[in-house]
Amino acid sequence: MANRVTIYIHNQRYAFLAEEDESYLQQCADIVNKEMDEAMAGTTLSVTDGAVLAAMNVADKYCKERQVADNLRAQLKQALDENARLAKELSEARREARKAAKAAKAAKAAPKAEEG
Repeated sequence: MANRVTIYIHNQRYAFLAEEDESYLQQCADIVNKEMDEAMAGTTLSVTDGAVLAAMNVADKYCKERQVADNLRAQLKQALDENARLAKELSEARREARKAAKAAKAAKAAPKAEEG
């Protein structure tokens, strides 16, 4: 169910109808408000120009965070691939160890059979 939420950004009232709860929307509004305040500080920019500058700053941060996330996903994939490779090596080593143990047991049993 959609929530009706009113927030303020740069002293302007905005009403939203959203699935997200009010605290989440207020958190988003706080980010936008901070960016607007920083963009307009000490300037004579119009609200529209300030909003565009704030949007560009938010987009810049988003793009940089997305690059970090992409890098982390690539590192995780690499680690998972390495883990799979090592698990396969371990499985093969165990199989070889069992094979060697059977061969050693058979070698011990063979002389006794010859003696009898």
